[in-house]
Amino acid sequence: MNTWDSLRLYLDYPFVQYALVTGTLIALCSSLLGVTLVLKRFSLIVDGLSHGAFGALGIATVLKLFSPMMFVLPVTILCAVSLLCTSRNSRIRGDASIAMLSVGSLAIGYMVLNVFGSSSNVSGDVCSTLFGSTSILTLTPFDVWLCVILSLGVVVFFILFYERIFALTFDETYARASGIRVGLCNLVLAIVVAIIIVLAMNLVGSLLISALIVFPALAAMRICRSFLSVTICSAVLSVGCALSGMLVAIVAGTPVGSTIVTADIIAFLICAAASILINHLRTRKATLALLSALAFLTIGCGSEKKPEPPPQEHVQTKEEDKVDLDLSLVNPRMVYMQVFYMMQQPQAYDGQTIRLKGTYAVTINKTTKERHTNCNVSDSMGCCSAMIRFNLADGQKKQPRNGEVITVRGKFEIIEENGAKLGVLQNAVLE
Repeated sequence: MNTWDSLRLYLDYPFVQYALVTGTLIALCSSLLGVTLVLKRFSLIVDGLSHGAFGALGIATVLKLFSPMMFVLPVTILCAVSLLCTSRNSRIRGDASIAMLSVGSLAIGYMVLNVFGSSSNVSGDVCSTLFGSTSILTLTPFDVWLCVILSLGVVVFFILFYERIFALTFDETYARASGIRVGLCNLVLAIVVAIIIVLAMNLVGSLLISALIVFPALAAMRICRSFLSVTICSAVLSVGCALSGMLVAIVAGTPVGSTIVTADIIAFLICAAASILINHLRTRKATLALLSALAFLTIGCGSEKKPEPPPQEHVQTKEEDKVDLDLSLVNPRMVYMQVFYMMQQPQAYDGQTIRLKGTYAVTINKTTKERHTNCNVSDSMGCCSAMIRFNLADGQKKQPRNGEVITVRGKFEIIEENGAKLGVLQNAVLE
């Protein structure tokens, strides 16, 4: 299966569609206020608040809240207000308070997850939270709607208060003389930044949020001059890098957050190189010639990669061999994400025939002492894993060894066990 066929296959998954919509809105929100934060030299505050959000998320995870974001958001807002107030206190400098918040929140979050956490894969949870390896691909429908509402709120806020944000960015003294309540505006701005940070945690992880905000703004400043043009360019770059980073991560199985930040770095380097070239060009004619040559090369390179798709060979002579969802064709990270999502939303796959590849694992119910056979899958980094139970069909005598690689095919059905609904592959066959 080539790259385009794989991408079309992945785009049919609901959690991938959720990730693309949510990631685009988060990238847009981050870029709108990113220019203001960079010009006001508030980038370090973003880093401190992101670490504070990690500590709050650790507590929310231990408390097993339905939506951790509902707890993390007010805590992060409280941290933003606290930093704003302490920055005016001569006893505690702004950089010292940010350092205290960053280190303290990281330590508390990690300690709480280790001491009180019930997860069997603490390292995987921490890895995903810090670096955004899978967070954006594990959103529930409630989280998606919450992200959409908050993102639209940030966009509306920026549009309605654009002139005040512009005045605060460049000259607070002039803004105060113009009748703008600078203290209140800074407080509202800090709250909006806290909202953006909580949203961005799902996309790139708590350690990489500042890169998502800073790089598009710095890249736009290399090729644009006015505040409005820089903001628009930053938004375009941020959304483009987020989409391309997510698509590459989905197809290649790389960590989502790191891939998006890598795309932002590449965009910054390209804009920096373009700025140097433009500054060295003497005439407008030479500039237009260079841009025309780049456009010609881009169109030429794009037109070369249009081979005819190879004929698909799907020969299935038996109805029982039909597979509705074949996960043996996709990369390990996407298999893990799909199984994770199947366990969260089993009703979306009820009745489908599914094939997947993983390792054989046997678990025993502590209450009933029943023995269950499972197919265990892990992501490409090996830090996260998920299992789906299967029951072999009659006549299947093969019993693999524990940890042996298997390919299993069965019909996904929902069963109730101990008051919870589980998805199980019934009448499964080991291939």
